[in-house]
Amino acid sequence: MKKLVLICLLLLPPWLSQAQTFAFAAKEAVKVPASTSLLIKQYIKSTDGVDLLKDQFSYIPVFNVLNRTEKQFKDGIYYFTWGSHDSGRLFINDKGKITFLGNSSTREILADYSAFLKQTTLPDSTQTSYLSAIAAFMKFRYDDQKMLLKSGAVQQVK
Repeated sequence: MKKLVLICLLLLPPWLSQAQTFAFAAKEAVKVPASTSLLIKQYIKSTDGVDLLKDQFSYIPVFNVLNRTEKQFKDGIYYFTWGSHDSGRLFINDKGKITFLGNSSTREILADYSAFLKQTTLPDSTQTSYLSAIAAFMKFRYDDQKMLLKSGAVQQVK
């Protein structure tokens, strides 16, 4: 019996991290309010220099990282991507306040998350869930960037 419990405990973490692969299907996109969509487009323009504001019909899919089946936009951690060479970004919606997490480095994303935690009060279980999602995203981003560099789709800045 102890061996069975130990095996289950060893198999659980990989199974949980498998759920956060960031390979979302289009049907899993969340319907976000127009104001949030506008904030996302403004964020893309300010960080990447790509102006999606001019095109009123541009669509940026947004996905609920912790609950793929949830289609309503409510408090939680979300993922979006705007192009084929973009690994995506994370943001947190907390009572209608959007906090974007920078993804240029592990230090940046953790600093942004830490600043968010200083401004809000979340249960420990929610903080841990968000941190788990951030860790899975950073692993995904690292692997994605490595693949893009290897394929020649992007070039490494020296």
